[in-house]
Amino acid sequence: MRLPDLVRRTALRWGLGLAALLALAMASAFAIAYELGTSALFRAVDRSVLEQLELLAARPPDMLEFMITSRMNHQPAVITRVGLFRPDGSLIVGDLEFLPPGLPLNGKIHAITGRMQRGGDSEDLHVAARRLPDGRILLVGRNVAGALGVQRTLLWTLAIGLVVAVLVGLGVGAGFGLRAEQRLRRLGRVAEDIASGRLHARLPARANGDALDQLSLIFNRILERLESIIATLRHVGEDIAHDMRTPLTGVRVRLERARQDGRLNAAGQDVVDRAIEGIEQTLAIVASLLRIAEIEHGRRQSGFTTFDLAQVLAQTSDAFAPLAEDSGVTLAVDAIGPVAIHGDRTLIVEAVVNLVDNAVKFAGSGHHVVLGLGGSALCPVLCVSDDGPGIPVVERERVFHRFYRGDAGRTARGSGLGLSLVAAVARLHGFALRLLDNAPGCRVELDCWPTDGGAMGATRTPMSQ
Repeated sequence: MRLPDLVRRTALRWGLGLAALLALAMASAFAIAYELGTSALFRAVDRSVLEQLELLAARPPDMLEFMITSRMNHQPAVITRVGLFRPDGSLIVGDLEFLPPGLPLNGKIHAITGRMQRGGDSEDLHVAARRLPDGRILLVGRNVAGALGVQRTLLWTLAIGLVVAVLVGLGVGAGFGLRAEQRLRRLGRVAEDIASGRLHARLPARANGDALDQLSLIFNRILERLESIIATLRHVGEDIAHDMRTPLTGVRVRLERARQDGRLNAAGQDVVDRAIEGIEQTLAIVASLLRIAEIEHGRRQSGFTTFDLAQVLAQTSDAFAPLAEDSGVTLAVDAIGPVAIHGDRTLIVEAVVNLVDNAVKFAGSGHHVVLGLGGSALCPVLCVSDDGPGIPVVERERVFHRFYRGDAGRTARGSGLGLSLVAAVARLHGFALRLLDNAPGCRVELDCWPTDGGAMGATRTPMSQ
């Protein structure tokens, strides 16, 4: 996965955002620690300079030169340095041999950089100077190179610690964000399965987990209840279909016998014929319902094998050629085989037959129906298209519902179960089914390999049916 894709993910952005806030807080803490540490260090240096200045300024004027000389001779390791100057700025005595030009004589600390001894190097000092009552100038200073070194060391230490803390914080934040993102993706995949009609799927949840786990447990209980209700309704419909088939078959047999015994007049024969036709249509509906139920229960997966899809299209085209010719429809095949797929050949044939039957039925005289194969050898796409009136956009989701018949199909033959059976076959195989605009006409595509998605803007099979 590319880095920009990772950054766009919400959970990861939250994790990185929290890590950034943590890093900012730590940076602020390090900045405060640095400021307090260096300030305390330089305050100690400045305090020693000011104390020494006040101590020497309080001595008798005639003793001051002796004290400075004695201090230089007997305390060579002294840290604070002193210089006593005449009013014109020339040195009288001291180890600070130059009076910085423009230095305020106000007894306050000033930071200077320069050469303070003959033959010496430039150095960094904190100094304070004041004019004595007799006009002489007393200068006290202290080299702060050591303090500046400690300051730089502290700065580097804090900077390295801050970088490490920021990297650790970002890593931990990204880790938690990715973990949360992976968890949400798992929930999303299960939710897609549930939306596709696999109500037996359950959201992953821990019994003693967080609020998200508790919410998942609640949804799982709702799904269990919903699955139970739908299963009950489905079994009721199947039981009704089973129970209707036997008495309807008996009625048909009796009507057939009544028609054959020769005692009915022409009017009676016509009534019996229409009754038999209605019963046959009802039996066909019952058979379709039972067939859809059988497919949806997954009882046909044991019949999966590898077969040539191009051959199925060619045979279906040959079978429908007479019907298409009678209807004034031009039927063509655009499929170069062999194209091998894995599935139940009988069910795929049923699905193709229903798609072609619908296309021929609704395209109308003078139009064309094409059976095609697209995609690739590994990912073939079965396509049945026509240039007829097509299906309105508002009806494209509903045409896969059982018994749904649009305005154009209310007067046509059929039961409204053909596309429901196609959708059931697609669900059983894990194929994506799409209903598209052929401009003009309708275009139905079936991805003949297991997939969870379809083309952008496509109408996919209503798996909840």
